[in-house]
Amino acid sequence: MRMDARARKWIFVVVAIVVGVGSAVFAGSVNIYRSNFDLLIPSPDDPNSQFGKGRMTDAVIEVPDSFLIRDVDVVVALTHESFFDLEIILQSPDGTNVLLNPAGNLAFLVEDEGGGFKPVGGSIDMFFDDEADVSIEQAAEPFVGPYRPVEGLSGFDGEEAYGLWRLRINDWWQDDIGSLQRVELMITIPEPATVIPLLLGAILLRLYKRWRLPPTTRPVLPDYHSCIN
Repeated sequence: MRMDARARKWIFVVVAIVVGVGSAVFAGSVNIYRSNFDLLIPSPDDPNSQFGKGRMTDAVIEVPDSFLIRDVDVVVALTHESFFDLEIILQSPDGTNVLLNPAGNLAFLVEDEGGGFKPVGGSIDMFFDDEADVSIEQAAEPFVGPYRPVEGLSGFDGEEAYGLWRLRINDWWQDDIGSLQRVELMITIPEPATVIPLLLGAILLRLYKRWRLPPTTRPVLPDYHSCIN
């Protein structure tokens, strides 16, 4: 049996309400976790640091709240004489590693007056966001971002946020040094569902089933008068 215009209208209204309310309910809130540091790049404790290269001591960011991750953005504030040298990796408490910036990123080489190339250095706030229009590998001066990381931060989606996050920086070439000042984690969590979208969804499902049932299987409702006699 074909669905009449009235039924189609009601289903359209219910769908519109569910989508509208559902998008607001699941829009999510953002928790920000900020930690300040003064970690040398590379660390003096790394045996390779005598050659001006090596690994920074891990920057540890504690997330004291327990929830599942919907989205992660990160800001890495540092100073260094050559950003070209730096490999930057973020690790979640579950042990997932995401490469944010690769060592040897050509975006951090600029042409000098003699026609050669020199590495970009100084102070920078590297803002990584999967939804950014430009990849970190296509970054350009003044390097304000945001930029997409080399590997998607979506690798953390669905994990538990609680625990110790680690930012790792490896300096792969000699002579240039720097330090890490700050790391910010911006973690989005979905809001819990409310009864309203669930109720509207149930109404929609009931309407759909009612009008999709073939005539031979559509339930027969009892006569009103027989129920009160």
